[in-house]
Amino acid sequence: MKCPNCEQHELTEARENYLYQECGLGNVTLAGIVVRRCPGCGNVMPRVPNIEGLHDVIAHLLVTKPERLIAPEIVFLRKYLGWSGADFAKNMHCDRAQISKWEHGKVGMSKPYELLLREMVASGKKIEDYQRHEAAREKRFASRAVVLMLEEKEWREAA
Repeated sequence: MKCPNCEQHELTEARENYLYQECGLGNVTLAGIVVRRCPGCGNVMPRVPNIEGLHDVIAHLLVTKPERLIAPEIVFLRKYLGWSGADFAKNMHCDRAQISKWEHGKVGMSKPYELLLREMVASGKKIEDYQRHEAAREKRFASRAVVLMLEEKEWREAA
């Protein structure tokens, strides 16, 4: 298959670990997925099967982690729920300026709001038709590394 970017080189294909920055989190690695690369222009195209299942696992890991949520995780969970900033503000019963402060790391989310967000995600208050895949946000915060593996078409955290 020719590279869709440069249309000059054949793509190479290999199974490898892939840092899944497209989700907006800088700490999620997908173990052993097929990644296509263009030797000419450097275009990288991962093949991520069952992306909805993958996002379900990431969301579950975020809402069950003992540490407080950081800005990129709040953004991920909002998008996972399928909400725009305005929808998020409405459902969180606060104004859009507050949402912006949380999502840009200007202030931390207070514990009651964080618990509400975690509960909404855990209870599955998700809107399926909202576009969840946007460009990754700037990495501002570090968090523990997460490695996920596809086992029998289901994503699980690697040991």
